Amino acid sequence: MPEDRKTVRVVEKALAEDEATKEMSLEHLHLSAVAGVVFIDGEFESVEMRETVVGVMKAVAGVRLVRDRSQINPDARGGGWKQPHMHEG
Repeated sequence: MPEDRKTVRVVEKALAEDEATKEMSLEHLHLSAVAGVVFIDGEFESVEMRETVVGVMKAVAGVRLVRDRSQINPDARGGGWKQPHMHEG
């Protein structure tokens, strides 16, 4: 649905612009949305990083719920937010 792609784009933009998350390496994540519920799949370096990202996502207008299906992996490092799963729409 177009509204689901829009929700993902808005969440990705919020993560890319928020002071707390814009320098984080989040390329090991995949975001999807259904009816305002955002799903997180992939890996975070730490529990703290996951909590920060989830907090930013919950604050985005249109996000009703965040379902975290991610795992913690200290080796999930990269070069910062690269918006790897930007959706067209």
